Amino acid sequence: MTAPSEKPPRLFARIAAAALLLGLLGFLVTAQSGSKTPASPPGSAEADAPAPAEPFGPQPAPPDPSLVALLDGLTVGAEVNGWKVVNFYPTNESVVWVELQKGEVFFSVGIGPKGTGKPPPPIQTETYEVGYGMPRPRNAGIPTQEMTAAAELVAARIRKREKEVPRPEGVWGRGSAGPSEAPKR
Repeated sequence: MTAPSEKPPRLFARIAAAALLLGLLGFLVTAQSGSKTPASPPGSAEADAPAPAEPFGPQPAPPDPSLVALLDGLTVGAEVNGWKVVNFYPTNESVVWVELQKGEVFFSVGIGPKGTGKPPPPIQTETYEVGYGMPRPRNAGIPTQEMTAAAELVAARIRKREKEVPRPEGVWGRGSAGPSEAPKR
């Protein structure tokens, strides 16, 4: 006589293994399709999106009335060449910056007393220098012609009023007579 065949136990083991694999595969497919919102990978574009931009200088506050007069009524909310005025802020260097925004991109137009910029800004009026810069984000790619055009429009407002409006607070040049509250050198 011959020994009984070992085929039935092997066949049973193969069928059980196949059923187990199919069950596991079915479970994975069901679990994956049940997830309504796929998780964003850590390096996704959503995770790299910049936060909404905010004005650069101090919190927007109403500008000095004499500055508004010098700028022929230009104030927060007005537009200059398609750019919205979002802030005015003076610096310690006797320059007042007018911050402009278009979408999530910003740049500023600076106004200072004539003869104080080193090197002199590109635009001059009788009494003031007008420059531009500080684009945000730095790689915003704002065309120079666009910034120049906005700065020229600000300078045109100054030229219109500079003979009749006293120099605004915060725009006092080195060696120029300023208000009595101005620090002595």
